Amino acid sequence: MSPHDLDDPQEVQVLQATPEMCHYCFDVIVKELVRTVNSESSQPGQPPFAQSLPSVEAKCPLFVTWDIKRHSDFVLRGCIGTLSPLPLITAIGEYALTSAFRDHRFDPIDKHEIPHLRVAVSLLVNYEDCSHCHDWTVGVHGIIIKFTLNRSNHYSATYLPEVASEQGWSQEQAVASLVRKAGYNGNVGEDLLSNITCTRYQSSKHRLTYEEYVTLSGSDPFDNASSPKRNWRPWHQS
Repeated sequence: MSPHDLDDPQEVQVLQATPEMCHYCFDVIVKELVRTVNSESSQPGQPPFAQSLPSVEAKCPLFVTWDIKRHSDFVLRGCIGTLSPLPLITAIGEYALTSAFRDHRFDPIDKHEIPHLRVAVSLLVNYEDCSHCHDWTVGVHGIIIKFTLNRSNHYSATYLPEVASEQGWSQEQAVASLVRKAGYNGNVGEDLLSNITCTRYQSSKHRLTYEEYVTLSGSDPFDNASSPKRNWRPWHQS
């Protein structure tokens, strides 16, 4: 993908992940597993986060990540996304379910795990063509690399912005690893590196824990003794 692949690159530049999007992700999996949600987002029509979009047709590549708390730390429980720009008004809910129940690295999320979850919505924004495969900043950019060998063997792969910094990689190490991820096992020398087309991008990311979801919702779906659930209202950060 390059900036030219996007329907409206300027629209993608201004999109931001919001608490409303994360709240909606919890709503859809709670509705799937508990089926006791009684909020605006469970009713037909637009999800509440639609009001934060520049238009209801807004499209963007995205990832939805579920983490689960083990002892004092959160660990990955599921993560699936797409590098193709999709309508956010439907894609966020779809990928919340897909990453929760169809990430083949993990068993589907179970009802009893929900209170221990944290969700993150990542919108991939600010796509730019790189002048070379090391023209990006660790901890700021994700990258997509593409290269072709022997005119017919096409390779491509991506790392999200947080991957290189979490692994402690330099630019050179990240690109070398990404070449392997793309499926190429030959020598990673200057000839190969000079033929790589690289696109850098950033991630607008927001996280929400289940405890924060309950606070924003007004009651806990698992707590039969809780007071009636209020209509969810957006959480505006200061």
